[in-house]
Formats: sequence, C-alpha cells, structure tokens
Amino acid sequence: MMKKNQLFLFLLLFSVVIALAQGVRIEPNTCLKIESATTFKVDNGDLFIDSDASGDASLIDIGTLSYINGEAKVQRYLTEQCWHFISSPVIGATAAMFENDYLQYHSESSNLYTEISSLTDDLNPMQGYGLWIVDESASTEMFSGVTYTGNKSKSFTQSGAGFNLLGNPYPSAIDWESVSIPDQLNGAYWVFDPTIGANGGDWREYISGGGVANTTSQYIPMGQGFFVRATSGSGTITFGNDDRAHDAQSYYKNSSATDSDTELILIKATGNNVTMQTAVRFNSNATNNIDRLYDVQKVSSGNIDIPIIYTKCEGENMAINTLPSYIGNEVLPLYFEAGMSGDYSFEALLENLDFNTGVYLEDISLNYTQNLRHEPTYSFDYTTGEVKNFNIRFKDVTGIDDLESKAMQCYLSHQVLHINIKEDNFSNSQIEVFNLSGQSVLQMNTSEKENEIPFIGISSIYIVQVTTNKN
Repeated sequence: MMKKNQLFLFLLLFSVVIALAQGVRIEPNTCLKIESATTFKVDNGDLFIDSDASGDASLIDIGTLSYINGEAKVQRYLTEQCWHFISSPVIGATAAMFENDYLQYHSESSNLYTEISSLTDDLNPMQGYGLWIVDESASTEMFSGVTYTGNKSKSFTQSGAGFNLLGNPYPSAIDWESVSIPDQLNGAYWVFDPTIGANGGDWREYISGGGVANTTSQYIPMGQGFFVRATSGSGTITFGNDDRAHDAQSYYKNSSATDSDTELILIKATGNNVTMQTAVRFNSNATNNIDRLYDVQKVSSGNIDIPIIYTKCEGENMAINTLPSYIGNEVLPLYFEAGMSGDYSFEALLENLDFNTGVYLEDISLNYTQNLRHEPTYSFDYTTGEVKNFNIRFKDVTGIDDLESKAMQCYLSHQVLHINIKEDNFSNSQIEVFNLSGQSVLQMNTSEKENEIPFIGISSIYIVQVTTNKN
C-alpha cells in the first residue's frame, strides 16, 4: 500500500490540471506562475493580466496554458502626451489597436522612424515600436490574443548605426542577466523613460556588471520596447522562458542597479530639476577601445531641459567608459551640453578607488581645479550652444602623486586655499605659496591647525610650502 500511495503522489505532482471557469484576473503587482508539467485551463472566459499606474501583473507559463472559448487580455498602462516604446505580448495583435495614436517602426540602416499607416500591419513578436499617445489623460491599452511563451528569436543587423529596436514578447519581465548575448551585440540595452524632465523624456541604459553606473535595472518590463546595438555584421538573439522573471520593476521606471566591485568615478550632472550621469570604470579585462561587454555609448533624446554629460572613446560619446587602469589615463576629457542656459552642478561618487589615488575635476575655461575627494560637488554657469570642457585627473596636476602627506593636507576649492597641518605640538607655522616661476604670491603666519585662506590665482598650478617650528 505504501508504494502505491507514493506512486499516486508522484503522478499528482507531475500531472496537475487546473481548470477555472468564468476566466481569471491577475491584478497589478501580483503574479501567476504555471509550473512545469502543470496544465492551466481557462474555460469559457478570458485571462486578464492587469496594468495601472501602480504597476503590472505578471504571468510566467513554464507549464501549459490553454484557453477554451476565451483568450488573454493583457493591459498596458500608458501616460498621456508622450512617446512610449512598446511591444506586443500576444499573438495576432495589429496596428489597429492604436488607430487614433501615432505608431512607428524604426530602421536600423537609416536610424530613422517611419509612421505605420496600415491598420492591418501585424505587431511582430520581439519587435519594438514607437508610440505617441494622443489622449489628454493616461490610458490603458488592451492586447487581446494568445500570450507568447517558449523560445522567441529576432534577427539584428549592422548596416547603419547598429541600433535595433526589439521588444519583450512575454506577459512578464525579462531578466537581462540571464539572456545569452550574441557575439555580434554590445552587452547593453537602452530603454526610453518619458518621465525624465518636462519635455518628453530621455534614455536609460543597463549593462551586466555596471553597478551604480547603470541607470535602469536588469529587468525589462512586460510590453516594453528597447534598443540593442550590433557591433558587427548581423545575427540573432533568442529569449526563452528561463529568461523570464516576476519583478516589481515598473514600466519605464528606474530601480537599483546590481552591485559591482569595479573601481569607478560617477559624475552626476543636475540642472532644470533633472539629473543625468556618466561613469568611468577601471577593469583590467577592458581595453582603451570600445569593449562590447564593458562600454555603453551615450544615447540622448535632445530634449532641451536635459543636461548631457559624457566622456569619449573612439570618437563616440560614452555613458559608461571602461578602461584597463587610470595609469596611462591620468587625464580624461569630460564634456557637458544642455539645451538651456543656466546654473548646473556636478556631484562625484567614487567607488572602490584606492584612497591614495588623487581625483580632481578641472574646469578648463576657468583654469580651476578641484579635489573631488574633499569636495565632490561643483557648480558652474553654462551658456547654451557650447560644449563645455572639463578634465578628470587621477593624480596631482603638478605630477606629484599624493597631495596629502603625513604632515599636511592641502587643496584649493572655490577660491579658498585649505591647509590643514597634521603635526602635533607645533606652536607656529609660516605658509608661503609660489607660482611655477618661483615667485612668492602669498605669505602668512599661523598657529592654527586648520586654515582657510581666500586665494584668487591666475594660473592652475601652485606650490605650497609650510614651515613649522618642527618641520
């Protein structure tokens, strides 16, 4: 009897049939997973996968999903009067569902968008589309049909700039970390976020191992269109059920990036209530050229209120620039642009960099250099139409590797010379500042350990000498 009972339990676990009448509704921020060897039947009704401003429902069908006199109704909540990038999660959807909106496809060869004029055009699996919602209030669109499942593939090309607009074909998120990246593709993906700024949004990017350099998460939401970039020739990318995930990542919205031990400097640029960023990373496996699994090019919408900050590699603007070491890259040009004149600021974040490595920001037009370890925030005026040039320096501008000694700490910030004397039991000291011609431009005596001295110079390099009664 025991053996029969055990066999019976085995069959139940691996041959489960669940039949539900009158349909099923999965509410936003909830999920349903149909496990392997399980058959889920929706009988005489529809399967509703809901979406609203709070988030999306999610369905992963590893087992069998069947409809009897019914179909899936997959919702996509969309905000009004802005561009979205969408993808169909069901078989048989056509352009007719967006009859009163503007629907476009993207051409890799020309890097241009073209209006879809025929309402009978199919919305192909794994293809992304640009969509402008004309409604004056948010709307919920409905994809009706049988949901995609299993392996889905899409070809990509590099006959032009290499940007191919793909789409998530599933009624669940895709985990980019589990996707197999073909050799002909850059390892990043780019997604459009219409919530950035007040004039229509901008692009976010993700690459495996990017850590805080990423501006979106590893999860691509249900119904989301996104760009990948071919680096050579052509190829095919494939998604499968193993790449799917239930995730709370909201459509278009940012979430925390994965952790990384890579040395990096992250510069955030803020203006017009918008913050954008660029990152320089150091990884011994990278080169000084564009590496498809380490580097991410900067993609910008051109909206006037969005600050643009980037470095360059092989002539391309970079969002994430990964180099083998700061040795040999001690001076890295940094560029800033914006469509509006005004006040902007930088904020620097240093991760995993050796504390003995000096990190400085040089404003070239003002002939001004600031120690980012001591003061990571820098403000400046900007006039639209120009590209403002900065340098990131990874050692002292005089060539001395360490500005901070056991006896003294010295740095210049916002026309104030900070001199902190670390010696104990000194009674007085003399401070003298020289230009590179050897001319003394400042002299003073002090008995204070911490000194803040107003200082306006005409060159970018000075020598500071401190003489105490001990040294």
